Amino acid sequence: MRLHLAAALLAGLTIIGGTGAARAQSFAGGDREFITLQTENDLFANVTNTDRHYTNGLQAAWLSRPQTDLPEWLMDFSSPPVYSLLFPTGNFDKKSHRIGVALGQAIFTPDNTQTTAYQPNDRPYAAWLHMTFSLQSVRASSVTGEAWQDQWKLDVGVVGPAAQGEFVQNNWHKLIGVEEAKGWRHQLQDELGINLSFERAWRSSTFDTPRLFGLQTDFIPYTLISLGNVQTHAGLGGTFRLGFSLPDDFGPTRVYPGTGAEWFEPRGEGCNCYLFAGVEGRAVARDIFLDGNTFRDSPSIDKRSLVYDAKLGAVFVIWDTRVSYTHVFRSREYDGQPKPDQFGSITFNFAL
Repeated sequence: MRLHLAAALLAGLTIIGGTGAARAQSFAGGDREFITLQTENDLFANVTNTDRHYTNGLQAAWLSRPQTDLPEWLMDFSSPPVYSLLFPTGNFDKKSHRIGVALGQAIFTPDNTQTTAYQPNDRPYAAWLHMTFSLQSVRASSVTGEAWQDQWKLDVGVVGPAAQGEFVQNNWHKLIGVEEAKGWRHQLQDELGINLSFERAWRSSTFDTPRLFGLQTDFIPYTLISLGNVQTHAGLGGTFRLGFSLPDDFGPTRVYPGTGAEWFEPRGEGCNCYLFAGVEGRAVARDIFLDGNTFRDSPSIDKRSLVYDAKLGAVFVIWDTRVSYTHVFRSREYDGQPKPDQFGSITFNFAL
């Protein structure tokens, strides 16, 4: 029944957008650069309009056109040798390398934001303001259709009052007429944050999926690892997509943790729309937003070492714009957390 409803929804969207054109012949977004604007908020998944835990994320990103003059060592670095032994890439005749930069902020609060008292049994107030520098490489075979995407991201920023979490949250609350959060005096202290992460996603005939009710499907698995004083974790995930004409990309991106890709295949005409669902599991060694500051005393709480996200969403590609919504269900992240979390992520990508 649900698949019939999904097919009907996608059919309606395609009719509204016009007759779909054939897939673009360009590779990995062609000779375009991309601007991405993202917002994540628990308000999108919480009808009671309360802030709790990961409550807000904002990010603006730029991704370059394909780069042909990058240093050889940097292109070699884009696919780490040790990682390639674990997940070999094969022989690819098409390659694209891009660089990017982003400015982002993430805000975290305890469940009760109306008390001024310290809450030792809940997660602390925290904010993370950072710049992200990225190297993104796509490799594909015109013979087998197999494709891989590797992403390096270096986050440099600050956790604590300098990240302006209190300013952003409470001024926004004033603007919309909502009670201010009263416990920011107990937030994490200022600390320089440096984090390096790597993600590999791939499309392969190994993961071929059948058509369902005349709709195309595919499955995009990925692995990720993050090292730094902000977050240290390793994870596995996958995204299942369902649509009439699935694009040759790796799905929409997210702010926290950042996965997916900012590039997409612009549409010649009509609306290229699809639904997706996925899951991601992470083994967490460090999370500053739960563990507290690295080198000084601060609020903290005992985290859980295994965390997973489940996600559902939809993507609309119309001309040079991609709009996506992702609804995320996140498992409990710390001991004593009363229930899992939910939040929504809205992303606008523009091809220039």
